[in-house]
Amino acid sequence: MVFLSSVLNMVRKEFLQLRRDRRMLGISIVAPLVQLIIFGYAANLDLKHLPMAVFNQDHSQLSREFVDKFASSGYFDIKYQMENLRQIEQAVDAGMAKVALIIPLDFEKRLRRGETAILSLILDGSDGNVAGISLNYATIIVERFSQNWLMKSLNENLIRIAGTNLGPILSSKGQLVDDRIRVWYNPALESRYYMLPGVIAMILLLVTTLLTAVSIAKEKELGTMEQLIVTPLGRAEILVGKLIPYIIIGFADMTLVILVGVYWFHLEVKGSILLLFLLSILFLMNTLALGLLISVVSQTQQQAMMTTFFVILPSILLSGFIFPIENMPPAVRYLTYAIPFRYFLTIVRGIFLKGVGMGVLWDESLILFLFGLSLLMVSILTFRKHL
Repeated sequence: MVFLSSVLNMVRKEFLQLRRDRRMLGISIVAPLVQLIIFGYAANLDLKHLPMAVFNQDHSQLSREFVDKFASSGYFDIKYQMENLRQIEQAVDAGMAKVALIIPLDFEKRLRRGETAILSLILDGSDGNVAGISLNYATIIVERFSQNWLMKSLNENLIRIAGTNLGPILSSKGQLVDDRIRVWYNPALESRYYMLPGVIAMILLLVTTLLTAVSIAKEKELGTMEQLIVTPLGRAEILVGKLIPYIIIGFADMTLVILVGVYWFHLEVKGSILLLFLLSILFLMNTLALGLLISVVSQTQQQAMMTTFFVILPSILLSGFIFPIENMPPAVRYLTYAIPFRYFLTIVRGIFLKGVGMGVLWDESLILFLFGLSLLMVSILTFRKHL
């Protein structure tokens, strides 16, 4: 009872400090909501309405239909109709067009003779990601146009050879292969629904780690840590009393950002919210222990903030939040196994998008628990040695 009473008093003291410090209160409550709204609109990997320049030398009906395929796809906007190659070069150099399409003079004639028509597609490779995605979009459009033209030519030839009676039969067959594609978990292929669960996890990482590191560093900077040490409070009571408020704040922030994600961005939670909160405790073990460890090596709040961002930024970049881990070099991929955020990201996306449970997420949960326990023990020992 004495231990519990001492911890509660310590928790009360931390909340009183937070209430007086408006800056920290803003970081803990307002900042996560602002970050979620900003990232919710900005963290979008979908590329649409890319500005495109066209140099159509053929000016035939078929070439115009081909250009219309690009315009109607929604991925490209035909902004410029050029008259020569020099204008194409200037548009791409100036960044006015991300993609340029050059149709040769004999485009329709070659297709009608059954020959291959050679197109030129110029991409602005200064942004490799945009260029790669643009190339994929353009390739799909060209392939579909080629398939449709091939089927149309085949039907016309068969009709001409066998007679008009086969026309309705052949046209009813359509494609030789009927591909019925189903996309699970994110049917609309909206990258926002993939990114938002990661944003929620990232906010929890940033807020809890930063608040814990800055809070203890602030005590050291102001000289109040020594006052706490000489009180009857034990070291365990000080640490537990310090960490509990940030666990509560972490859950409060998580609740707020989930509500905003669901009701503002229409993000659907397909799994168990209760399981998400329970597994978040394992992640909080890691973030709070990390914040405590950072506070040990920091003498001022500024040092704590700089060290926190120095540690957190690589964790976000190497976790798979933005860049796929599969595309990283082997040495870097092995390094990602030591990042707790990677496992929590899998948990959050699995619960939000796939609705999976512990049967699938048990290994990530176990790794998070082991990482958290190890970090917490190191942090406590280091903190005790520092005292």
